[in-house]
Amino acid sequence: AESGTMVLAATLRNKAPFAQTPPALELTLTDAQDQAVARRVISAGEYLPRALPGPAETQVTPEQFPAGAELSVRIRFDAAAVAAAGYRLYLFHP
Repeated sequence: AESGTMVLAATLRNKAPFAQTPPALELTLTDAQDQAVARRVISAGEYLPRALPGPAETQVTPEQFPAGAELSVRIRFDAAAVAAAGYRLYLFHP
C-alpha cells in the first residue's frame, strides 16, 4: 500500500426483519489519546458498489437495504496528513 493510504474494510448487515435505507458512515480517525484528528461522513452512494451479482430483491441500493442482507465495504483514503493511531466508526441514518 502507498504511504499514508488506509483502507476501511467492514461488513454491514441488516438484522432488522424489514428493508431499510443503507446507513451513512461516520469515520473518525483518532490520535494515541483517542482524540479526533480527522472526521468524514461517507454516504451510502459513496460506498455502495455500482453493480452486484445476484437477484434484484437481494441488492443493496441507496434506497434499500433488504432484511437479512449483508454487504462488504472497502473504502481507500489518504490519511498522510494526519497522525492517526486509531479510529471510530458510527453508522447512522441522516
